[in-house]
Amino acid sequence: MITAQVKTPMSKDDPTDMKVEVIPLPPPELWGELNNAPAVPAAAPAAAPERPEPPHREEEQLDFVEDPSVVIPLKFPFRRQGIVVSSITVRRLTIGQVSGLVTRIGGGEISTFDIYSEMTGQPAAVLRGLVSEDGTEVSNVAYGFLPPSLRAGDE
Repeated sequence: MITAQVKTPMSKDDPTDMKVEVIPLPPPELWGELNNAPAVPAAAPAAAPERPEPPHREEEQLDFVEDPSVVIPLKFPFRRQGIVVSSITVRRLTIGQVSGLVTRIGGGEISTFDIYSEMTGQPAAVLRGLVSEDGTEVSNVAYGFLPPSLRAGDE
């Protein structure tokens, strides 16, 4: 049986405090049959009311004295869209970027991977697809960069 180790942050203050679960994976011969795409409804759903476009707020691009990012070399580089990705850069978000992210979600549900995607420039699906060692390293650094208002357990 093939298993995967999943780590979930349990503390807003200690990025090493993780809940570790081992979950079973389907056998490799069934991987091609997996379809994780959402089912397409038979009838088109009613159109959601359009949300007004948020007002554009200026944000100055500052030249930080210390680089607010960390480059994480991957133990397991991968190829995506024909390009080899051998490292992922995690950068701290500015207050304006956090505000824009919260506004775009507009009260909807946001996952940590949506935030990490904003921090890395990689789609959330790519981050979820990383091998556990690389995914854990990226998640630990990104979690440490989260503003207090976006950390689990903060109100």
